Amino acid sequence: MRNKMSLKKIVATAVLMTASMLTHAQSVKEELQSQLSQLKPFSADFTQVVTSVEGDNLATAQGTMQLQRPNQFRWETMSPDEQLIVSNGENLWFYNPFVEQVSIYSLKDAIANTPFMLIAGAEPALWETYRVTKKAGIYTVITPNDAAAAVFTLQFKDGEIAQFSVQEQQGQNSLFALTNHKTMNKMDPALFNFIIPEDTDIDDQR
Repeated sequence: MRNKMSLKKIVATAVLMTASMLTHAQSVKEELQSQLSQLKPFSADFTQVVTSVEGDNLATAQGTMQLQRPNQFRWETMSPDEQLIVSNGENLWFYNPFVEQVSIYSLKDAIANTPFMLIAGAEPALWETYRVTKKAGIYTVITPNDAAAAVFTLQFKDGEIAQFSVQEQQGQNSLFALTNHKTMNKMDPALFNFIIPEDTDIDDQR
């Protein structure tokens, strides 16, 4: 009888602990959703540092970004090479001026399954596929049911995104630090619509 009672206590404790962990995970996810939903349209400078799984510096890039939720963004790398990514909420353009080529994708197909869409403005259903934890002010977002998915981290400062990172399955990590934030009520729609220059090779993947 005593062993049966002990087993019941163990099971009950395990159930309560699991329920508590799930509730905490849900509250952290809701906290991150709330933080992101309060973001005003903003522009910022970024520095990207790419490191290997061993921690070696593989590359560094700098540029500017503009973001207006939902799903409108402009990401312009200026050094060491020029590249431009633009989304109007439906289409995504990836422009390489050096080779004079632009690739066009449906935004949904291009990055719908990447954690970056959480910043841009993920659909509510997409949040169900992510698990969110928080430690020392840093949110970590993973996709439990996708072993090949990247691990995404996000950190805020004074209500603005200070930095985020993407760690690929192979261990390579890209850290993006944002500075010189400028917020506004609304941005020029032209920022999020790419006009294809003449004599540009078009690769339409839509």
